Amino acid sequence: MRGPLNSPVEVGLRAVILLTAAYPRSFDIDTLALLDHSLIHSGDLGGPPSIHPDVPIRAGEIGLKKTVLEDALRLMMRANMVDLAISTGGMKYVAADNAEAFVSALESSYVLRLIDTAQWVAQEFTDGTHEETRRRLRRILGRWTEELDERPPTAEEVR
Repeated sequence: MRGPLNSPVEVGLRAVILLTAAYPRSFDIDTLALLDHSLIHSGDLGGPPSIHPDVPIRAGEIGLKKTVLEDALRLMMRANMVDLAISTGGMKYVAADNAEAFVSALESSYVLRLIDTAQWVAQEFTDGTHEETRRRLRRILGRWTEELDERPPTAEEVR
């Protein structure tokens, strides 16, 4: 999970891009993890081609992503790219005031794909309440878990 595509810097950059695309919306860490997963595997959700390669165990990435995402968000808060909003509803993350200027200054083809896909994710999945967004994403992403259950039987199971 901590390869070059999922280091705290990379995940933090994706979080800033997602939060900028969805601004002024704020998200708890669970929803942000689902949105990040949607960003890099958008092709599976009927969106733009996926940015990261499709791997058979990509459903398992979501569970591991939260730890890296927490580190990434702390890093981006220290860089003044993400703000933490604490309320009776819990802790939520939102793009900081200078996040949009930072994101718009980035020019690599990879980052431009992230920005375009983040716009799609923000339009597609962030219009409802947090609960609706999470329910919808979990329903869509649940298909990956089902695919894992449809694996061929092992030699021991055949015996």
